[in-house]
Amino acid sequence: MQSIINSIIKYRNLIIYFFLLLFSFNNLYNNSGIHYTKLGNISTGIAGYSANQINNIKSYFNLITENKLLKEENLILKRKKLSYSPNKMESKNSAPNIISANVIKNTINKRRNFILIDKGSKDGIITDSGVINSSGIIGIINNVSPDYSSIISILNTDLKINVMIKRLSTIGSLYWDGYSPSKMILSDIPSSNQIKLGDTIVTGGMSFYFPKGIPIGTISNYETNLTEGYFDIEVSIFNNFSSLNNVYVIDNLDNEQINKLINN
Repeated sequence: MQSIINSIIKYRNLIIYFFLLLFSFNNLYNNSGIHYTKLGNISTGIAGYSANQINNIKSYFNLITENKLLKEENLILKRKKLSYSPNKMESKNSAPNIISANVIKNTINKRRNFILIDKGSKDGIITDSGVINSSGIIGIINNVSPDYSSIISILNTDLKINVMIKRLSTIGSLYWDGYSPSKMILSDIPSSNQIKLGDTIVTGGMSFYFPKGIPIGTISNYETNLTEGYFDIEVSIFNNFSSLNNVYVIDNLDNEQINKLINN
């Protein structure tokens, strides 16, 4: 015990220096928008590298299963790409660019969950891109380093997604209430709609992030809010967020043009 105390006394200046350094970085991160963004990108790179080393060890023992899953998802992806046929798109230039990536870290037990993937700006990934997999939507890219990217998971209480009841073409908003990672809440659906248990929920297409029609889940429960005239709807999502592996980042090539038109 005495040796520990002596070591602390001996290196007290160094300890105080690192404490002040961490305190300064914390203030910059929380109080400056510019530093918040830059430090966020740096931390994404550091966290991505660390998580990638751990993930490499885990992946070594599960290569057969992961390769089988990747082959299945690549086949599904090709089918999805074929759905963007010339008959459905005005031109090939309007089709989104799709980048495959592996999940190296994922949280599901927080109010604001995030996901790290092993692709970054060197691979063509940019912020505000939608992320999907073979089962549905995953989230939105929010920070990018050269080799890694972080994703705001749809299991985030701050995020709302534009969606549609496929059978009725009724538009609403989907959000997570912070509880079950397999359930989300669908709002803004007027009680005049004839909804049913099992109705499929898909992306509505009225956002920059996701193309229209990507499956998300099904209605598992609903109640009529007589006071407000809207349904309270529970949606069981298709994705199992506790076992994410391979994802696809969608870079909609029209986003930049749309943003310019809106800003002007």
